Amino acid sequence: MVPQNEIEEALLVYEDLSYASTSNMIYGTLHLPDKDSYEIEIDLKPCPKFFPSVKETGGRIPIKLDRHIYPITGSCCFTTRAQSQILLKTKVKSLLMFLDLVVVPYFENNSFYEIHNCYFGDEYPHDESGILHGYRDILKIEDRAIIERTIANTIANSRFREHQLCYCGSGRKLRKCTHKRHIQNLRNLYLVDKDVLKSDLKLLS
Repeated sequence: MVPQNEIEEALLVYEDLSYASTSNMIYGTLHLPDKDSYEIEIDLKPCPKFFPSVKETGGRIPIKLDRHIYPITGSCCFTTRAQSQILLKTKVKSLLMFLDLVVVPYFENNSFYEIHNCYFGDEYPHDESGILHGYRDILKIEDRAIIERTIANTIANSRFREHQLCYCGSGRKLRKCTHKRHIQNLRNLYLVDKDVLKSDLKLLS
């Protein structure tokens, strides 16, 4: 559940959004820095496990996957579930940060698409390959077999250990691996809930 003080903080910045306590949702107009704006609703109930569910309610974005809208729910697709959990535990630590770092860039990207017919950043596909690309970004490694094995090992081992062998296959322990980011990458993977890892691994295997 999103704390009331976080909701109040966000609404002070985004003045044309309002909160309905009965539905635990936020409604209204989201103004972007470039003066563009979108009508949105934000369902806070998925928090804190996942990002809030956001819908564009003005009919501006077509409801289809290649425009990063889930057809079944009509909600915006920001990133993979694993990535969202990592962000929530590392960078996106309040509702205001979610709006600033996730929601506003998403709609800025859509505005860019409307003008240029393409997005300005790399986007994950909405299928198994998107899940794979997400884990490639988390672990900074391309080999699918290593990624699947690392996810399986993370599920099996409840605690992160710096003295375990690095997942990259170097033969060195994590803390001594020459790929210095790998130790932090694996720490990040351990931030993803086991049920998410299991369901993603099932899709990848």
